[in-house]
Amino acid sequence: MLWFIRVSVVVISLLAVFYIDRFNYRSFLEQTRADVASELAVLRAELEGAITKNLQTVRGMEAAIATEPGLSQERFDELADVILQDRLQLRNIGAAPDMVIRMTYPLAGNEAAIGLDFRANKDQWPEVKRSAESGQLVLAGPVNLVQGGQAFIGRIPVFTPARGGEPRKLWGMISAVIDRAQLYQEAGLLASDQLQTGMRKTLAGGEPGPVFHGEPALFDDNPVIMSVSVPGGTWDLAAVPAGGWPQVADNVLTERFLLALALLAIIVPVLMLTWSIQRQRIGQSQLRALFELSPLGIALADDETGRFIDVNQAMLALTGYDRVELLTRKVSDLTGGLEQTPLSHNAVGGLQEHTCLREDGSLFFGLLTWAPLQDESGRKLVWLVVQDISEQKRIEKMKSEFVSTVSHELRTPLSSISGSLKLVAGGAVGEMPEKMQSMVDIALKNSHRLAYLIDDLLDMDKLVAGKMRLSMMTLPVLPLVESSIRNQLGYANHYGVSIRLEGAVSDSRVRVDEQRFQQVMANLLSNALKFSPAGSEVVVTVETLGELLQVSVQDQGPGIPLSFHNRIFQRFAQADSSDTRAKGGTGLGLAITKKLMELMDGDVEFESESGQGSRFFISMPVAKSDDASTAQIV
Repeated sequence: MLWFIRVSVVVISLLAVFYIDRFNYRSFLEQTRADVASELAVLRAELEGAITKNLQTVRGMEAAIATEPGLSQERFDELADVILQDRLQLRNIGAAPDMVIRMTYPLAGNEAAIGLDFRANKDQWPEVKRSAESGQLVLAGPVNLVQGGQAFIGRIPVFTPARGGEPRKLWGMISAVIDRAQLYQEAGLLASDQLQTGMRKTLAGGEPGPVFHGEPALFDDNPVIMSVSVPGGTWDLAAVPAGGWPQVADNVLTERFLLALALLAIIVPVLMLTWSIQRQRIGQSQLRALFELSPLGIALADDETGRFIDVNQAMLALTGYDRVELLTRKVSDLTGGLEQTPLSHNAVGGLQEHTCLREDGSLFFGLLTWAPLQDESGRKLVWLVVQDISEQKRIEKMKSEFVSTVSHELRTPLSSISGSLKLVAGGAVGEMPEKMQSMVDIALKNSHRLAYLIDDLLDMDKLVAGKMRLSMMTLPVLPLVESSIRNQLGYANHYGVSIRLEGAVSDSRVRVDEQRFQQVMANLLSNALKFSPAGSEVVVTVETLGELLQVSVQDQGPGIPLSFHNRIFQRFAQADSSDTRAKGGTGLGLAITKKLMELMDGDVEFESESGQGSRFFISMPVAKSDDASTAQIV
């Protein structure tokens, strides 16, 4: 019978080792894919950014031609020269009134493009036609240029404004020619020595299109693929490691060595148990070796007194004590106050962050994990694992301080810029031409948007740092809601949407910070208004539900995709659809709303189905008559 036990133990252990080895390889492969995806995300962002920067520089030419449809080559050269001062990867800009290229800048080297009739060019006409019919910017390519070489071409349709009741008319097309090789170089596609990359177009219906960068075989090698959004379509950007996917984990030798040790630690004690107590002790010494080799600080402590009983070498290195001295100490000497209640009274495997003290008096942030047990005599003990997370905390602090510093440093010059633009827009420097007035108005509007972004960043920084000051007061809720609606009427008129208040609870009171409550309502109402179609209605409802008062905002917009529900209250979170992106916003409004409501003892939730509109509602306790007003920092 003993041989059966021995064979069973060996077979089961080997199967477990095989499974763990395969699991380790799969984990390593997943990590490799995650690393590839991380680097590929950077390349995608650089590529999208490079394309956007190039095409945005040409947008000014669209506005200029729309106001001067009869401009001459000299005037076109003058405008194009200003636009191309920072050439980026732009090779040239062409203008095609009536779909025939008649002007190009610079002319040198691009003479062959003059006179090109898009309607007669079977390679370029489909994309030109699609841009003209949709009225939207379309990026085509790579295409073979009549003047030689390959490039991507941004097609920008130009419409003359409507006059005298007649609709706007298509003037023609602007072509922004982006050099293919320079664009790849700017995006880093040619400089990465860690990845093999490839790109292909995405056809209508999501089917893969032809490969225009890299080897087609790369797409058959299970690559990491990311979608690149370009005007008028999408590309698939794919990558694999430069040497192909690894066949074994990079830690395979160490992992298999440790697995062998673990296998011995399991098999040997079981086999030796049938022979002698001495063989048992050999197995225990092997377990002791694993304990000592652990990279994490591990200690065994008395649950009642908190005094250390045993520690491993990593714990000694972490705290700076020698073994003899540390065994005279208590857990509280390192963590402070953790022994006030027995450790085992906390949840098994619980996690706590503590500022821990080393032997030399220096501090470090420790992440503590523990689990209770009993020895043979019934004495309660605790295994304690300590991990040094000081570097993680330092990085988090640096990130928070960076956001705060950048926001504060931007606010002062931005206020000066906004003030100057207001003076110019108000006529302080005299009457301006209509085109200049339009440009000043756009600049002023964008400065306001940047100011809102900075305010959101500062609010989020205060909330994360726990420095948000609230003046909590007991106030009737109806005037607060009515005031928030009045504040959004101008915004509603801009979008052609009406706001209706119903189910008013006139005598209900809540305990809130008035300014922050208005900020919460402004976030919810502005989102509902900008995502609602013109002519629709946003309904605000106030009602009591037992001990809670609920204020809801219902819109008739496109709704929220199910895949985005679990991220909607995260910082900088925005749905990925182009329609949502076009509405603008920082992605911080709902995150701030969630934090503010929690600080005011409330909550915010939502209900939404794609295509059925959305309903956001905030809930707060109904205030008691004797609730006092307070000011606090949270």
